[in-house]
Amino acid sequence: MSNDYYRNGRNYELFIRKTFNCERGKRYGADESLMIKLFINEQQEKNSKSSIPYDRQLYKVKMYIEDALLKLKKRKKYIDSYNHFSPLFLKLRNSKTPNDLAKVVSTGLSKIIELENELKRNR
Repeated sequence: MSNDYYRNGRNYELFIRKTFNCERGKRYGADESLMIKLFINEQQEKNSKSSIPYDRQLYKVKMYIEDALLKLKKRKKYIDSYNHFSPLFLKLRNSKTPNDLAKVVSTGLSKIIELENELKRNR
């Protein structure tokens, strides 16, 4: 199994946790295993049937990411947050694979870090 799965899973969890300011857990989908299992199921879907259908898993992770983007878009502490995070919605809507979702997550996470650093510099 690729280390990228774990890195993408970790980025996903960090993205959700930073957005909702929460601990690891199922409430907001802040669990790296959701993304890792999605990557694994994508590979296995071609070979066998898993307990949870791949499409359902993809949809669920996509919804968690969408909720996070909605929250970020409305965040007052980031100047112009609507313009920063709105373009990611289109990318998310067009996502068909876990790799597409991972790109949206990493872009969102880097945007959060960039905005947080800008806030620290301006204090």
